[in-house]
Amino acid sequence: MSKWRQKAINCFPELKQDFEDPETSIYGVFFEILPALIEAHKKQDTERIEKIYGFAEWCFKQKELWNAAGVAFYEHLVDYEETKLEIEKWVKFDIYKEIRSLLEIRIGKDEVLKLDKKYKGR
Repeated sequence: MSKWRQKAINCFPELKQDFEDPETSIYGVFFEILPALIEAHKKQDTERIEKIYGFAEWCFKQKELWNAAGVAFYEHLVDYEETKLEIEKWVKFDIYKEIRSLLEIRIGKDEVLKLDKKYKGR
């Protein structure tokens, strides 16, 4: 079993059956956990939020997974107010710098400049 699959199962045991399916890709994992993240933000479930962002960060730091984390998870954070409003709280600045261009494509330069200010204000 691949490292990412085992990591996903360890982080999200309730989705074990889905993640054990050989047809499930790392992209599929991110598409499953993104709605869970939005819900966790709505409920202010810090433990769940930390777990999801932690998994995404781990993936982003893996040479073979960084692209999947970027395009299937991080770039979609600006699609939802719940995550967009707190992006600087949960996405480390070094990752933000790497995904900034993806975010700019999704929301435009002016909105990304607002995010830049939020990071500078931290």
